[in-house]
Amino acid sequence: MKIQKQGCVISIGVFDGVHDGHRRVLQTLRETASDLGLQAAVVTFDPHPRSVLRPASAPAMLVSVQRRLELLQSTGCVDRTYLIPFDRSQREQAADDFVRNTLIGQLGMRALVVGANFVCGKGRVGTVEHLGRLGQSANFSVHPVDLRPAVDTKPASSTLIRRLILEGDMRRSAQLLGRHHELECETGPDGELFLPRGMCIPPAGRYSVLLRHGCNATLQASVGIANERGLHRCFASRSDFEPGLHVTVQFLDLLEMIRDEEVPA
Repeated sequence: MKIQKQGCVISIGVFDGVHDGHRRVLQTLRETASDLGLQAAVVTFDPHPRSVLRPASAPAMLVSVQRRLELLQSTGCVDRTYLIPFDRSQREQAADDFVRNTLIGQLGMRALVVGANFVCGKGRVGTVEHLGRLGQSANFSVHPVDLRPAVDTKPASSTLIRRLILEGDMRRSAQLLGRHHELECETGPDGELFLPRGMCIPPAGRYSVLLRHGCNATLQASVGIANERGLHRCFASRSDFEPGLHVTVQFLDLLEMIRDEEVPA
């Protein structure tokens, strides 16, 4: 292990889901930081930039902010994580200003590791190629990472995973996520589960799932999701939990599609 120098290697992005493509980036982040004798740092944002840039097309999130931070830490690739609020000032900031003032000036970036399709800054000017040219004058290196997983011909992306989940393809989404899609719900009476707002919810149907509360044993069950006038309702086949508890629902597979408005039994 080399003696640590001042500064760090940074990877930047929303990292929604911390999926297979993200983990490829984070592994390269860890390797690059070790080679340079520096700390590995991640810069991430909340809310999702699109909710500020184009609110009407803001995506449903794969994981909560807290879960995202837990997943980043669990990779073993990250020494420091910076959560930056994405607001109007961030929206108007040029890529060069963000890199020079924040990444270099405040955080001490010496190298940047990002996905090959990464862009940042107002007008999406900060492509990998642009940042590479900027690095030559600002004294940092850029390391793009191919996000293409072995299980698919398309690069892993949060957008692709969201589409698969919204189509009910829980198996394929799990391949790209590296785990089952999960939602943190609150239990209600008669087996009802209150789904979290703003999260990526599978379509109306019956699903095989795992239910987990805290450190208690994981229970296998099925849940039915109904879409009633744009509002989702969810019911579990077993009600082992009393109302008012927080339960993690892991979606294993789609058993059958149901019609919107149909309340599952």
